[in-house]
Amino acid sequence: MARVDRRGLLGRQSFAPGEDPYAAPGANPRPRPARRFTPRRAWQNGLWIYLLGLVFLAIPISGMVRENDPDLFWMSVLLGALAVLYLLSPWVCDLAIWGRGIYLCCFVTVLLAMLPFIQYRLVYFGVYLTILLAMQLPWRVSRVAIPLTSILIVATGVLFQDAAAWIVGAMALVVGLSIAMGIETSRIQRRLQLAEQRIAGLAVVAERERIGRDLHDILGHSLTAISIKAGLARRLLAVDPAAAGPQIAEVEQLARQVLTDLRSTVSGIREVRLATELASARSVLAAAGIRPELPIALPLLPDPISELFGYVVREAVTNVVRHSEASRCTVLLGPEWIRVADDGIGRTRRELGSGLTGLTERVRNAGGVLELLDTEGGGTTIVADLRPAELRDTERGSRQEVIS
Repeated sequence: MARVDRRGLLGRQSFAPGEDPYAAPGANPRPRPARRFTPRRAWQNGLWIYLLGLVFLAIPISGMVRENDPDLFWMSVLLGALAVLYLLSPWVCDLAIWGRGIYLCCFVTVLLAMLPFIQYRLVYFGVYLTILLAMQLPWRVSRVAIPLTSILIVATGVLFQDAAAWIVGAMALVVGLSIAMGIETSRIQRRLQLAEQRIAGLAVVAERERIGRDLHDILGHSLTAISIKAGLARRLLAVDPAAAGPQIAEVEQLARQVLTDLRSTVSGIREVRLATELASARSVLAAAGIRPELPIALPLLPDPISELFGYVVREAVTNVVRHSEASRCTVLLGPEWIRVADDGIGRTRRELGSGLTGLTERVRNAGGVLELLDTEGGGTTIVADLRPAELRDTERGSRQEVIS
């Protein structure tokens, strides 16, 4: 999955395609939000939470009323402006980051305007500021700005020996970081859910490709064998009906095997083995009038390699029977490589069909390469080699000489 990286003050933060790295965390990320700057959109952005926060603004007002403070009027005006700015936050979330920066500057300006009336005690409103920092600024910025604001509040309490300021500073840190971390965690969880959905989709595609590739391998090889043996039986019926019987029985057996393989492919439990494919190739090549030259003894191969080489033999022999017009087919084998060569018309008159394309992908997934080469003297050689590239390059010439 492609992503966008942004270098933050404390490291790197990644974003999925379509995500705005400068978006306000407080903006609701629902797929179909309401129109911007509408009451419904503000409610989606958490207006009700901000309304609950206004309750704490009543505390300083009630104290000034009890003390009959002469600055009650101006403090009421400033607290009213602070409340209005605080309630605008759900709408401001939909602005660009520069607009949100101006908004935060206005909020801090109103706070500083209270300084002549309540002196250092304006830090008591620091919790509101850290909440706005968490909601308006990206996590990579707020995770630094919130602790710095809290440190400033605590330092003020230390300077004026006010324990209440220390408590407010701690509350500002805990509340601000909790909100910011909670929103960032939710964003990461949404990204993980999207990644899981993409992985599930890719798994479905991969399974479809596997089934399509396996069906091609099964039907291509088996139907070719059935066609050849059925044709041989038809010819034998005219000259030697008794000899046609075994061929017809083999056609029936192949048809049953195809049905079994198809069922196994759908369930994903079908197994292909090199020894089985070589035995089948010997029978098919002989029925097609092509002399098989196959290895008698096989090296001990791990199951994955035996399965892969079995697919190579199946696809290569099917192409030899169908297209090559060859009289001889040779299979040479090593612990990490296999070669199938014929003396037919050569690959210039063949097309690289879906079978060889799928086989190339199988070999590549196993860490090797599949090569389609011209056999010296005519014909085609298919080589599947799982060895390191330097070994393949060193022995390529000698291998072609052995095959020819």
